[in-house]
Amino acid sequence: MLAALHIVAVLTVIGVPLAGMLAWARRRLPSDQSGLVDAIDALLPQTQCAQCGYPGCRPYAQAVAEGAAIDLCPPGGSTVQSALSRLLDRPAGAPQQSGPPRVARIDEQRCIGCYLCVKACPVDAIVGAPQLMHTVLADECTGCELCLAPCPVDCIELIDVPPPPAARPLRIVARPRNREPAAPEQPCIRCGACVPVCPEQLTPQELYWYCRDQAWDAAAARGLASCIECGLCNQACPSNIDLLRHFALGREALRAADSAAARAADARTRYEEHQAREQQRARARAERRAARLRADGGERPWQR
Repeated sequence: MLAALHIVAVLTVIGVPLAGMLAWARRRLPSDQSGLVDAIDALLPQTQCAQCGYPGCRPYAQAVAEGAAIDLCPPGGSTVQSALSRLLDRPAGAPQQSGPPRVARIDEQRCIGCYLCVKACPVDAIVGAPQLMHTVLADECTGCELCLAPCPVDCIELIDVPPPPAARPLRIVARPRNREPAAPEQPCIRCGACVPVCPEQLTPQELYWYCRDQAWDAAAARGLASCIECGLCNQACPSNIDLLRHFALGREALRAADSAAARAADARTRYEEHQAREQQRARARAERRAARLRADGGERPWQR
């Protein structure tokens, strides 16, 4: 009897920890390898961009289940890394350096309708037909860059996804716009009456001078963009100056300058990316030519 009790006690001591370990493993991991791959695949962004080195998200999930690194998915970034780390109970690795989201854009004036980019897109974000103009569905594009290399005329570029518009202060144009609408405008007498009425704590008097002289940079430095067009400075001006008109012209000039600078920067970026792709293609052609010469023993049969 005593021996039987000893056996039961030993089995209890051994069995309880094992049961606990099995229960933990069952909660932590799917019950089979296929279930684990499904769980990993569900955490991936499904961009099918192949930036991880695998042809798609499912093959990468299979590789992760077999022990591959979990920090190879740039579109998923740190969010996917952390989720995979929690699922697999593995270190997350180095944090992903992710920039702003980007999407492809086709210059429709240069597109020749070759259809190569449509075939290369893994998520069907490019629509078009052979010999016809193509375009990109921005909401579907994942920015994987797989459409850039096949394009023979370099009419595809990646652009940053614009951030959602920030809430802008309400701009109210008060009426009457001038203190005495029928009276003529007089020169500014530098009285400063417009300063205390400005709700944005600007100096409309100085802004008027800069806008009048088209010193747009100085006006911007003095906070022209912060004007909410309330019209209170117009009503306070004893010289009957239409300050709002000058401020509106100034803001329009600043917007035009910013737009021109953005277009110039965009053009330079496209040129540099085009040059880089041309150099890459030249290197590839040189490597193929060298490989053909090596295959021929370094000789040129046509010159024999």
